[in-house]
Amino acid sequence: MTPIWRARAAYTFASLLVVGGATVAIAPQASAGGDGNKVHNCFGRYYNTDWDQRCSGSGEGYAGTYVSEAKCSLEPDNEESHYRGKGSKATYNGHDCDWSVTGVQTWFYQ
Repeated sequence: MTPIWRARAAYTFASLLVVGGATVAIAPQASAGGDGNKVHNCFGRYYNTDWDQRCSGSGEGYAGTYVSEAKCSLEPDNEESHYRGKGSKATYNGHDCDWSVTGVQTWFYQ
């Protein structure tokens, strides 16, 4: 290997590192992706990889168990199940997806 070839290889490698670093530096921040279906004022809200189970307005309308399932890309879905008393406005953080959340479905059981 000649010194010129080594210098060119080192320059190319360094350039790739800089481009790769710049790409990581400008990656977008997590922003609201949307809300899933509402069941008695409770629903799942999802972002890029994060999601929550929450209740809006006057809180949850009926006491019971609320199950929310986040649909994850390229991995198994994540589920949160919580018993809520009537009027609950608690927010529960769901287990993050590694790649992305594409939606959240919520069910109610008494």
